[in-house]
Amino acid sequence: MRDFGEKGSKRLMLDPEGYAARERLVAYEIGNTLLMLNLELQRTFGLRAEEFQVFMLIVMSTVQRFARDRNPNESWLGRTPLPPEAAGSISRRRISETLDIPLETVRRTVAGLLARGMIVERSRGCLLTSGGTLARLGQDELPERMAHRFLTVSNTMLRLGAAHLADSERTAASKREHAGSDRASDVERQVSR
Repeated sequence: MRDFGEKGSKRLMLDPEGYAARERLVAYEIGNTLLMLNLELQRTFGLRAEEFQVFMLIVMSTVQRFARDRNPNESWLGRTPLPPEAAGSISRRRISETLDIPLETVRRTVAGLLARGMIVERSRGCLLTSGGTLARLGQDELPERMAHRFLTVSNTMLRLGAAHLADSERTAASKREHAGSDRASDVERQVSR
C-alpha cells in the first residue's frame, strides 16, 4: 500500500525491552480492541461470528487490489464505492482454505449473504461486496471510531514504554532489521493467490 506520510514524519517503533516487560498489558489492549471492534461490526451487519468472518474476508478481498496499488485513483480513497474494474474478488474455495472452515459451510454462508444482498457474484466463483460497505459504516462514524481505538492502543503502548517515536537513524536501522515486517501477512498472501 502506498505510504501517504510526509518525508521526515515520525513513526512509532516497537521497543523490544519495553514490550517484553509489559507484554501482558499490551496483548490485553490489542486483544480487547480487536474483540470489541469485531463485536461492533458483527452487530452492525447483523451477522454471527462465522458469517462475519466470511463477510469480512470478502470485504478485504474486494478492496485488496486497490489498497495495494502504488498509485491509486485519488477519487476512490474516501467512501465512494469502488467501481467493478478496481474491485477484487475471492472464491468460495479460497475462503474455505483461508478461514479453515468446510467448503459446504462457506457455500451456505455465501448463499445467505447473497440472499441478503450484502455480496454479489460477478462471474462464476468471483465473490465481492455489493458496494457501499464503507459508506454504510460511515453513516454511524464506525470507521472513525475504529481508527480512534487503534490510536488509543498505540498511545497506550507509548505510555507503557512498549513503543517509542523513532528518530531517523533508528528508523533506518530498524527498517533493515525488520525488512519482513512490511510484507504481507500469511493470510494476506493466502488470499492473494
